[in-house]
Amino acid sequence: MKSKQIRMITHGAILAALYVALTYLQNWLLPGTTSAAIQFRASEALCIFALFTPAAIPGLTVGCLLFNISNAGALPLDWLVGTGATLLATTCMYLLRRATLWKLPLPALLMPAVWNAVLVGWELTYYICLLYTSPSPRDKRQS
Repeated sequence: MKSKQIRMITHGAILAALYVALTYLQNWLLPGTTSAAIQFRASEALCIFALFTPAAIPGLTVGCLLFNISNAGALPLDWLVGTGATLLATTCMYLLRRATLWKLPLPALLMPAVWNAVLVGWELTYYICLLYTSPSPRDKRQS
């Protein structure tokens, strides 16, 4: 392997490990804040690295997937949607890294908020609709 490929894989692996470790630490210090209906992951701040290296794209995506799979509170749809939001956010950040407003990469910095709002918002709507529209055993009438 070339030195550049090894460096890219190493940077991605470090970012994945940081994402998982920071998310578990937050979940330990503030239980439920990383996977409840209203969630905030401080580790999403690592998306800023997508402005500097393309290794952040697979690294943070794998880190998000690893946490979602290993967390008992995450449902299978969250494995796909949450990980997809991170993948799309970091990819768009990398692609928009040179687009600036007022000499700042503002379009790129908005990508995590945009993709998480759209995809995780859809996912929560799906789960809430499923919860309130599914037949319940209490709904059955006894004759």
